[in-house]
Amino acid sequence: MKTATALIAPSVHPSFADPVEPASGQIPLPFPGMTPVLPVPVERGDARPIRERSARFMQALVEVLSGERPVRQMAAWMAPDVYAQLTTRLTAHARVPLRARSGRGARIVSVHVAMVHDEAAEVAGRMVHRGRSRAIAVRLELQTTHRGDQVWRCTALTWA
Repeated sequence: MKTATALIAPSVHPSFADPVEPASGQIPLPFPGMTPVLPVPVERGDARPIRERSARFMQALVEVLSGERPVRQMAAWMAPDVYAQLTTRLTAHARVPLRARSGRGARIVSVHVAMVHDEAAEVAGRMVHRGRSRAIAVRLELQTTHRGDQVWRCTALTWA
């Protein structure tokens, strides 16, 4: 059996004068004088339309998640597999819809859009419902319909 004094690690004082190389798998932070490792997401062209569209989509989504809106209204905006995932999860965690809108319904309070490329956007949002904040993230991709129209569809969804 080891004594408590044997468990104390030897005190090694690191030198802050020398640069430290990151361990394998670590990404260094962009300190002054260093170039960032990961590029900052860039909005391409006029991003206002996708930002407004994604804000409306996220508001409709939080109303579905809170039970204020029927889930079938999201079918046209989502890829079939994402819609199936949403309906399965909502069925497993069924909530009683609110009877009267007392001004305390679910609402989206922030939306952040990062354009992955010209035909894909990743959107992060924060919803507030009954005094609690929750995070939502979606991926929207520009897809061509059977009629030849281009529409933004949700191809990935997660919330916590």
